[in-house]
Amino acid sequence: MKAKILILIVAVIVILALVGAGAWRLTRPQVITFSDDSKLTLLSVDYGKHHAPPNVKITTTTTNRPTARRANGGPFNTTNDTLVLWVRQEFTGGQNSYHSFQYYIYDSANLACVQASGGYANRNNEIVPITVNAFPRRDSKFIVRVEEQSNSGQELGDKQFVIRNPAKKSYTAFTADALPSTKSDDDLSVTLTKLVAGGQGPYQRQDTDQDDPMNKSVTATFHVERGGKPVSNWLPVSVETSDGTGNQVTGWSQTFNNGNGNESQSWDNGDGTMTYQYGLWAEEPWKIKLEFSQQSDFADNEVWNLQNVPVVPGKQQELYNYGGRRAAATNAVVAETDLNDHHIKFFWAKNFTDAGNNDWMQGGMFFTISPDVGKDYRLTVKVTDNQTNDIPNGTYSTQHTANLGTYRYRLQDIAGLTNINVSIAIHKSRFVEFTAKPEKAAASDNNAQQ
Repeated sequence: MKAKILILIVAVIVILALVGAGAWRLTRPQVITFSDDSKLTLLSVDYGKHHAPPNVKITTTTTNRPTARRANGGPFNTTNDTLVLWVRQEFTGGQNSYHSFQYYIYDSANLACVQASGGYANRNNEIVPITVNAFPRRDSKFIVRVEEQSNSGQELGDKQFVIRNPAKKSYTAFTADALPSTKSDDDLSVTLTKLVAGGQGPYQRQDTDQDDPMNKSVTATFHVERGGKPVSNWLPVSVETSDGTGNQVTGWSQTFNNGNGNESQSWDNGDGTMTYQYGLWAEEPWKIKLEFSQQSDFADNEVWNLQNVPVVPGKQQELYNYGGRRAAATNAVVAETDLNDHHIKFFWAKNFTDAGNNDWMQGGMFFTISPDVGKDYRLTVKVTDNQTNDIPNGTYSTQHTANLGTYRYRLQDIAGLTNINVSIAIHKSRFVEFTAKPEKAAASDNNAQQ
């Protein structure tokens, strides 16, 4: 009898120890470390409309005194129920060190991933909120992987956070339309002929496997007509993808004309494709809302052509020193006009005397638009010399308020030029929305670039 009691006592102790060990594993903080000693600690997870950082004492490197540092001023609210991860980001290095962390949300089966918002490292010991707008809501748990960008380069963490799904429940999926499907906005008609998820993207991250969902993209194939005729100068420039569980992500397109003469994929007779990251989980239908924007051949009331704009000497610092009000107060206006219910003031174009070997930015130009270009409009800028040769240009920085937009553009290949021609177009976008069940890319598509 005593032996049986002793065995029972030992068994109870073993069970309690196992339970305690399991509870300890579940409650201890999850940590991801990188080769440069940067460290991420998952402190808490909240889901709802009100979000507050955990009151954790941390030690600053400047005062060596405990303090509770709370990102973005502390608690914040969201309109809809939102998932937020509170993460302590720690890294070494002085003021000149650079660290940024990008968070990726995976399902447990590793079928797809999306990006989360947040992860910018302003201080070397800070609690930050990571806002997760999309995750596999039908699964019991999901995975978070983190990639670091720093002075040492790019690195994907070996470990990962495992998150229990706080929003798991029954959802109703969208009803997909049969493809091809045609939608219209004003005089533009767009037909979606094919939607494929999980194909190989054009960009391969060096620190990941080729088959990692981080490298996969969505390809949408279209036929576009305006006024009943095929057009190839209207391209998709933005896309929002959502599903019936409440997920929504904004994708960035990898194949469209950006308005600066850098067309990465041509369209023929109204037919073309858009490749973008990221989509959602392809097991159910998606809604994709697309913005199509005209790239050339603008109407007279949409474009302002400035001929023989003088190019004067200047320094690079002048490109970002002048805000809208300061420019108006200290610089003469070279030219101004009213265009498509906007007023444009063009202040200057300069050839930088201190550019050195900086081919990326040999000069710059500055102009303002009032009121600022709204979300339904796009701004297209083209620059040429007097022989109509294109001068590569791009946005250097912008500042936006409801009443004023300030635009700074960098210029290449302007050495020795005294005049340039500038074309500024403000044109209205068209928006269409489709509901479709994406196909899954075939294995041959995934391995096409091996």
